[in-house]
Amino acid sequence: MAKRKLSNSREAVRRRKAFFSFMVIFGVLVVAAVCVVLLISALSQVENVKTLRIEAMEYSKIEALPTQSELTEQRHLDEMKQIDKIFSQQGAQPIEEVIQTPYFVLFDSTDQKVLFSKDADVRAFPASTTKVLTAALVAKYADEETIFTAGDEQDMVSAGSSLANIQKGQQLDRDMVIDALMLPSGNDAAYLAAAVVGRIIADDKTLSAEKAVQVFVDEMNRTAESLGCKNTHFTCPDGFHDEEHYTSAMDLMRITVFSEDFPEVAASGAKTHRDLNYLTGEAISWSNSNKLITEGSGYYYPYATGLKTGMTEKSGFCIIASAERFGHELVIVSLGCDDSNVRYNECIALFDEGFAYIRDQQENETAGEEAEAGNESEDDGAGEDAPAME
Repeated sequence: MAKRKLSNSREAVRRRKAFFSFMVIFGVLVVAAVCVVLLISALSQVENVKTLRIEAMEYSKIEALPTQSELTEQRHLDEMKQIDKIFSQQGAQPIEEVIQTPYFVLFDSTDQKVLFSKDADVRAFPASTTKVLTAALVAKYADEETIFTAGDEQDMVSAGSSLANIQKGQQLDRDMVIDALMLPSGNDAAYLAAAVVGRIIADDKTLSAEKAVQVFVDEMNRTAESLGCKNTHFTCPDGFHDEEHYTSAMDLMRITVFSEDFPEVAASGAKTHRDLNYLTGEAISWSNSNKLITEGSGYYYPYATGLKTGMTEKSGFCIIASAERFGHELVIVSLGCDDSNVRYNECIALFDEGFAYIRDQQENETAGEEAEAGNESEDDGAGEDAPAME
């Protein structure tokens, strides 16, 4: 009995040892399996990282997409290329007229067609018609919240200038400045605009008046060049006479077309009068010198819509004029006329010629369409009356 008990006890110990050994081995296998799984997972992560790096390298080779401003600029350049083709066209123009003004262009901005020109690529002095570009750059770079405070740039205004009566310390908003340029043709407004916008362009509020104005004038020349102007150079924002400040009638037409991108400029050029108070409280009144839009002036043209006059002793009498009729806008650039009255009379005569041409073209098109419709009706009727084929 004692031997059997001892044998049973030894058997129990042996089983416990065997079970313990099994559990140890099982545990080791489990740990090994877990390690294998973790190793496989780690290797997989490394491979993913390599793949991501490769994809990132490939992605970096792709050129960055253009920004909205770049797309807008490209569209503008494409438009200007098209305009350049229009203004560069040679050959006969539909209107023939004998005029006294030495440099002249009549342009149909609706159909993008030059209707008449005279020595349009010859250099001439633009006087205050320069301010159309000045106003356009104000509209381009300044927003409605921009405050224009008159300062030392007022000391740069030449004696004998046309003025909007702006004094140092007075404050204007953007639309006031544009009106001060376009209605009374204020050279003081031109220098105020150039100083403030020049600092905006340079992104430097500390620029002196002289440096800020120069930044602005540089931008005028860059803009003219980008528009395809070939006979233009500006030295000031107001057009006060300088032998190195010149353009041509065709170049000034390019600039006028550019200004149409900014409705504020055309809206200002269409005003005959404005009463206002500066932001600093001073009351002021301005009147437009363009007699084509002023009733009772003796040269009022009922279809005229603007835009800007100019005159110096060296430039003669100049005007950029616009008018609308028959669904078309016509624009005139006239430079170097010897007489103010002749300037207006020739604008009226050429506008009438231009609109007569447009009316005739429209009537011819209508007659052609009616004739074509009549022919189609006759063809249809003949088909109905013809005997059936057997």
